[in-house]
Amino acid sequence: MDTIVELQKRMTLVHEVDVKTSPDKIWDFLLHIDKNYKAWHPSDHILFKWTKGEALQTGSTFYAEQYMLGEKIKYKGKIAESIPGKKITMKFAFPLSLITDKIEMIIEGDGSHARFRHITYLRFKLLSRTIFKNRNIKMIYDMDTHVKTEGENMKRLLEKGE
Repeated sequence: MDTIVELQKRMTLVHEVDVKTSPDKIWDFLLHIDKNYKAWHPSDHILFKWTKGEALQTGSTFYAEQYMLGEKIKYKGKIAESIPGKKITMKFAFPLSLITDKIEMIIEGDGSHARFRHITYLRFKLLSRTIFKNRNIKMIYDMDTHVKTEGENMKRLLEKGE
């Protein structure tokens, strides 16, 4: 029973995409996310801006808007960890923190090939079920599809040099 309860509390979504570009170009894309946000996911992303600190610096904060489940959501977060050229960990403020513990973006590779890994750590508490009116399965599917699309779009943008 304890195993089932734990599975209900946490879930991890992992997406990887191989990109024919250097890891530095992926880092640069993310470093300028305020300018690249809409192109990264044109149908869902609305706005991303840094609210305190420098882009991708540990402790910097941000504000973003996007569509989720067909609704416009606004959220805030901070960079919990930044290893330049390799890893970014983002944590979110309430209420998104109820369902998304953190996301990690990991860049691996060298030369002209890189792998971008996006890991979403989800947690579900009773309150998150209330806020999203028991739409958790749809929400998980939408989040999974959203991140997959981001990876495909990043690959397209960076490989074509757009």
